[in-house]
Amino acid sequence: MVNEGDYEIIYTSDTFPTTAYGLANNLNPELAEKIQDAFFSYDWEGTPLEAEFANSGEAQFIPITYQENWAVIRTIADANGVTYDCD
Repeated sequence: MVNEGDYEIIYTSDTFPTTAYGLANNLNPELAEKIQDAFFSYDWEGTPLEAEFANSGEAQFIPITYQENWAVIRTIADANGVTYDCD
């Protein structure tokens, strides 16, 4: 177990999503909207999701974009020479 005072913090990155759900780009727009509505209206109260994300202050699904919200992940991957095979 690591305690906060055990280490000196020398850098803190921007926050980033710990997970994401996506839709296929060729999905029927009406179906895509219904799926998004289901996520964004989901009530987390009393669910395992509420328990899992309580410490980070998150209590709902929010819209994100790869371009904006995953920039820090791409920067870290680039710095470490990480590539992803998308085949």
